[in-house]
Amino acid sequence: MVDTIHPEAQAAFEPQPSSESSSPLSSALPNTEDVASEVTGSIQGKYGFVDYRAAASPDSHKRVPPIVAQIIEGLTKRKRLPEDSNQLNRSLPLVLLYDDKGLELFDRITYLPEYYLTNCEIEVLETDIQEIIAEIPDDSDVIELGCGSLRKTQLLLEALDQARSGITYYAIDVMPLPLHESLGALAQRFKNISCVALCGTYDEVLTHFKKAARRKTLLWLGSSIGNCSTSDACKFLSNIVDRALVPNDAIIVGMDRKKDPKVIMDAYHDSQKVTDEFELNALSHVNNVIADTVAMLKGSTSPDPSVDGLFDVSKFDYTGDYDEVTGRHSAYLRALEDVAIRWPRELLNTVKSICGSDADLVLKQGEQIFIEASYKFGKAAPEILARDSGLTHSVEWTDSRGYYTLNLFRKPLATMSPLSSELTSENNNAIQYGAPTDHAHRLSTLFGNVVTTRQPSAIPRVSEWKHMWSVWDALTLSIISKEKLFCRPIDLRHPFIFYLGHLPAFADIHMSRAESAPLTEPVSYAEWFERGIDPNIEDPTICHSHSTPPADWPEISDILAYRDRVRERIVNWVSRYEDKDVKVPSAEAARHLWMSFEHEAMHIETLLYMVLQMNPADINPPAQVTFVPYSGAKVYERWIRFDGGDRITLGLAGDNEVALQSEMLSPGHVFGWDNESPQTSVTVEPFEIRTQPITNGEYLKFLIQQSAGALDTSVHDDLMPKSWIRLGSSNDYGVRTVVGNPSILSTEASLWPVLVSHKQATAYANWCGKRLPSEAEWTHSSRTYHLTQTLARVSDFAAAMFNSQANESVDGYLDKLLSAHGIDPRECTWAPYDMFVPQDANIDLVHWHPSSQVTEESAKMYDSIEQRVGLPEARFIGSAWEWTSTQFQPFEGFTPSPMYAGYSADFFDPPSARDADSTHYVVKGGSYATHHRIAHRQTFRNWYQRAYPYVLATFRLCENVTK
Repeated sequence: MVDTIHPEAQAAFEPQPSSESSSPLSSALPNTEDVASEVTGSIQGKYGFVDYRAAASPDSHKRVPPIVAQIIEGLTKRKRLPEDSNQLNRSLPLVLLYDDKGLELFDRITYLPEYYLTNCEIEVLETDIQEIIAEIPDDSDVIELGCGSLRKTQLLLEALDQARSGITYYAIDVMPLPLHESLGALAQRFKNISCVALCGTYDEVLTHFKKAARRKTLLWLGSSIGNCSTSDACKFLSNIVDRALVPNDAIIVGMDRKKDPKVIMDAYHDSQKVTDEFELNALSHVNNVIADTVAMLKGSTSPDPSVDGLFDVSKFDYTGDYDEVTGRHSAYLRALEDVAIRWPRELLNTVKSICGSDADLVLKQGEQIFIEASYKFGKAAPEILARDSGLTHSVEWTDSRGYYTLNLFRKPLATMSPLSSELTSENNNAIQYGAPTDHAHRLSTLFGNVVTTRQPSAIPRVSEWKHMWSVWDALTLSIISKEKLFCRPIDLRHPFIFYLGHLPAFADIHMSRAESAPLTEPVSYAEWFERGIDPNIEDPTICHSHSTPPADWPEISDILAYRDRVRERIVNWVSRYEDKDVKVPSAEAARHLWMSFEHEAMHIETLLYMVLQMNPADINPPAQVTFVPYSGAKVYERWIRFDGGDRITLGLAGDNEVALQSEMLSPGHVFGWDNESPQTSVTVEPFEIRTQPITNGEYLKFLIQQSAGALDTSVHDDLMPKSWIRLGSSNDYGVRTVVGNPSILSTEASLWPVLVSHKQATAYANWCGKRLPSEAEWTHSSRTYHLTQTLARVSDFAAAMFNSQANESVDGYLDKLLSAHGIDPRECTWAPYDMFVPQDANIDLVHWHPSSQVTEESAKMYDSIEQRVGLPEARFIGSAWEWTSTQFQPFEGFTPSPMYAGYSADFFDPPSARDADSTHYVVKGGSYATHHRIAHRQTFRNWYQRAYPYVLATFRLCENVTK
């Protein structure tokens, strides 16, 4: 039940010839006066009208309209609802709800006391209107997808009329009458807004907007998205992103949140039964459509009164149910007795062509026809929806009860996050994303709809390379201006220009080995750019072997041309094997490609933290970002307990580089760097770990307290993070990002994890009387918690079991839960990829900055895991890497990589050097700039020197406990 028609329903009715203007939209965009025309007669005001509907074909009167075919197919073919693997349903198209009577009834519904959605959206618009219009610039276009009655939109337009100039409002609808009725009364009110009605489907209209130079903000209000399944919503938004948006364009989407099921059921089953009348009216609409179609096929201009409708509406009632896990309310029309549906003679051929038989259809008493889904969304849904459709979730505005949200999404300049469509493939070779692993599939069978990530292919696909290259190019060619490429903001690193050549040179060396072919010209680049520097922080003259750059750097244009030739080489190689019938020649060749990809992904982070040390004025922001004001929210600080054990497994099994050199690459193989192997077991004593990393706000208090009694500034200087920059106030600092330096005192940055060195993290932990977790403790916590949270969220059985064992450790609970089903927990937690990392983890540069940690307020939301089962909300992956207390050392049996012998071995320090500033320590997890392949592979080990202050790394606290 929505204010506008479902996007896929717009094309259901056959377009009719139109006498309205059909001038191209491109002429309407720069200046609406070119196409605006005064509408006379009963319509008042002045607004433009552009008709994009395709003209009806000359023989359209001989053909059955698409809506009739959809009716026949829905009634004769039972289908499963999205996200429902069991129930098969007959169905009717959603658009049948919205004839003239249906629109009138729905307008009545929006005023009912039980139907909270409209009033919640109005409250959000009224309360947050100034923040909302601040996101819409002067001289831009506001485009509404399905204008409805404009009851809510007029609040936004009135505010824009007062505060903005040069705004053009475009209302899109598939039928001309609602457009005239809505805009006719409204357009005359505005002095600073031009209004244009666009008649046509979204596909017909939106493509033209991409040609426009003006900024755009699209509106999709009324929780219209709730009529779409998650996959349909992603497809629709992806289509909009591709057809209509350019970087920094926005779309505001209304989303109804999950809440008490009684509130939802009351909203769709009101005491006055207006909703019943609204839903049952769809059957009357079917009768009218069928009668009109029969008349048309007979060549008549009016329906034949002798034609009986398909349905006797009095023999049906309306019913519905709500699935709390999926958040879906389903509406059905239920037969009160056995009902026979007799097809008109004129439609028998069509019926037979669709379902194979033209026999009458019989609905048994109690049988239901599905008509409408209304999805409610969890708090993570906007983030998940954004990354699956190529957007960035920027701002969320909420009503006072937390029932409903307006969400601002923007198209990013670049992101490494794959679209949902790119993760779907029937192929099962080394180039394709696989299905969820065997253990994830087994868990889904036992516990229901277990949402997991897909295990990546051994070799990254072309689309993954292109996503990553888009980010790299944004960094090197946009965020860093051309004249700044010769800068060296960190003395321990080369100038930026070195990395411009380093990545293609490294990749080309490995491509030449994979193909047994010569290097790309000029071959001297492979020598100059092969390996960078990472010197000893205490004595920079001590450094591993590395390339010697030329005395004079090559021309930037020459390096970029070389880069493009290497990229073409990679695309050609990978494309050859994306066909499921072509096998990669060997595991060795595949490893070269994989190594090149992850090397480049890691260097995106290196370049990013170098950029963050530049003068902020020299950084070109890649995106428009709104930092939410800090409201004083408290960090959600809880501790979760783990028993540990003597069989905690670390590392990667089955990836012996030497043994695999001459082998064919097997499906599902997982590559890792040499320090991830061989797999090993360790003993972990019982411990407790904090659910959240330390935030900027918490660390600021520590810095102020430690600096207060110091005799000089050295204490402050040693403890102040390099990720901060001093602002005007003596005790206020900004956090360095490429999209601004938000204040710790006054913005959401207070709740971001603090980015510090290992030395600074240890100082804070000592101040608290705590410690940093070991690599084994952190890894065990992360993967065990993710699986426990997933099962408790989707399974009532798992939730009930957890509630009954509130004092149990997390791993103890998981052991009992899985053992009861004959599953060894190690099978599920020790796989190379953590398949249960939350889908909204801040990785892949979906944001160009860290994100807020869980607060006391957000942990109390209806769909939080704490509210469901009492399990504290925790975050382990995303925003920042996390320091551990583990010195970077090889696992027993370590063998250096024959392909890159110095990758790890050059950085192993003797145990005796444990407290030296130059000693390397393991970091785990992943930052906001980490590629998902790395962040999801729980065996990945990253490392930095103890006092190295520039990395995107935070920390959390840990302590020993008695079992």
